[in-house]
Amino acid sequence: MIFQYSACFGTELAMNNQLATHFRTYFQMDAGDASALAGAFGLMNLFARSLGGISSDICYKYFGFRGRIWAQFLALFFEAIFLFSFGKVDNSQPWYVALAVLVCFSLFVQMAEGTSYGIVPFMNRKQLAVVSALVGAGGNLGAVIAGFCFYKPIQDALLPFQVHAGYVMFWALLSPCYYWSEFGGMFHGPAQSFEKGKTQSSESESYTESEATSENCM
Repeated sequence: MIFQYSACFGTELAMNNQLATHFRTYFQMDAGDASALAGAFGLMNLFARSLGGISSDICYKYFGFRGRIWAQFLALFFEAIFLFSFGKVDNSQPWYVALAVLVCFSLFVQMAEGTSYGIVPFMNRKQLAVVSALVGAGGNLGAVIAGFCFYKPIQDALLPFQVHAGYVMFWALLSPCYYWSEFGGMFHGPAQSFEKGKTQSSESESYTESEATSENCM
């Protein structure tokens, strides 16, 4: 989860550092216009992150815990797709093509941040504060990785975005590795022993309630 969060929040931080310069130098725009287009990326924060959390809750409602994992996977998957697409928009195309792809990319970046924290509370409830802090730190780690591994060493205007997309896709494709015995995973339900224990616990509670009702009637 730390690295998946590095692939979404870390990507957001990296984009905040790269986009204005990219529009100004590669698309030959003045600083004001370049900053305005880059600002469109951040404006998606007004609703997209919440939309990710809401999507995670809706998927949980209809598909159980695996729905949260699927929501996380899909958000990261489409983030990678649109980041790669953004890296394929060259300066022979109008700037608004890059902006349209950027807005779609930003939508899924922010949604992935919301879906991440739809899962975090279930990872280790006894150490929730520690888990939350570690996952949050993963975002800063992701920005450092992106800056020093993709954008600084690669002397190309578009290739770093494409390589960064590969990084995001790698962590997205590891989503099936998530598994909790009490919740299940992306393709599997909870462990049978847990289900059996849960059923017995429910039966015991029902039996106790029945006894209490009988005693009250007497």
